[in-house]
Amino acid sequence: MALRRALLEVTRTLDWQSRSKGCSVFKYPVVYYRTSADIMKDRPILVREFIHSALYDPRFGYFATRPGAVGLLEKAIQFNQLEGRNAYTQHLDSLYKQSDIAWFTPVELFKPWYGRSIAEAILRTTNLSVPLKIYEIGGGSGTCAKCILDYMMLNAPAKVYNNMTYISVEISPALARKQVETVGEVKSHLKCFHVECRDATDRSGWGNVNAQPCWVIMLEVLDNLPHDLIYSKNQSSPWMEVLLERKQHEYVIN
Repeated sequence: MALRRALLEVTRTLDWQSRSKGCSVFKYPVVYYRTSADIMKDRPILVREFIHSALYDPRFGYFATRPGAVGLLEKAIQFNQLEGRNAYTQHLDSLYKQSDIAWFTPVELFKPWYGRSIAEAILRTTNLSVPLKIYEIGGGSGTCAKCILDYMMLNAPAKVYNNMTYISVEISPALARKQVETVGEVKSHLKCFHVECRDATDRSGWGNVNAQPCWVIMLEVLDNLPHDLIYSKNQSSPWMEVLLERKQHEYVIN
């Protein structure tokens, strides 16, 4: 969802045209040409490079520049007041219309129950003889972290909550600040929660191997990871990696 929304923000419209050479062409509106040109290099680039820039570049990336990149509901949805699926979809529609938000994550829409269910599973299966350590990759607005810490504070043995560590690895400085603000609504959470503002895919940021058991939470992450695009004309043709190349006002996929 975030990837699709980000690419729409960058390009707004995509006009696919077939060419006799087997290529396709992106025609970008002039109003978005400058942003797209920032992403495109003077050389052909891989699709993974384009996606990474569109989402995470600190100058113009979706997550770095949109203050409302991930929605935060003021209060939880009262599901016991909704009469079935139609009522839920109508309520969701009204939430989007009332806010300038691109999208709400499931952990946000179903808070606190979504995060609490994760916390309950962790508490039920973890080894309580060692300090609990949780990593969350791409923590969004911090709702998941807060819900988990709320559950641990209220339901876990005191020593588990008091000695646990919750580390959010977040590439966006704006979202990193938002996470601290959200989790900090309960002051005691801040003693075990902190954010590492870095790229989780950069192995150097993880340091040396640590044998201590830990939990890793990744919600809405896999679909936002930069990835390659490969192409084969038919079943007998070899697979080829796709490159994007700028030619004047057109972007050719080769």
